[in-house]
Amino acid sequence: MGDLGPIEYFICGGIGGVCTVLVGHPFDTIKVRLQTMPIPKVGEVALYGGTFDCMRKTLTNEGFKGFYKGMGAPLAGVAPIFAISFMGYRVGKQIFSPKESNRYTYQDYFLADPAGC
Repeated sequence: MGDLGPIEYFICGGIGGVCTVLVGHPFDTIKVRLQTMPIPKVGEVALYGGTFDCMRKTLTNEGFKGFYKGMGAPLAGVAPIFAISFMGYRVGKQIFSPKESNRYTYQDYFLADPAGC
């Protein structure tokens, strides 16, 4: 099996971006709900008692899909960013990497930084 080309890196980066959103979005949903819940008036009970209460109420009232509300915008933004970053890393590594050496150069470290490696 040969080395992956730029298109394969683009696709893999996009898939990685989608996975990132799929794993992280429920936590983001809970965080936003806690940050935007109305401040209770004197004598009223808060909408959520904390993180786990918010998770429980979301699951009870909206089901599992409630954790993924509003996921379209993050997917539309994160997947292309990851795809371009991975492909850019691959192309940059191919351009700047010396073929005869397996040692990392300053260019390798410089190119790995924006890709998040």
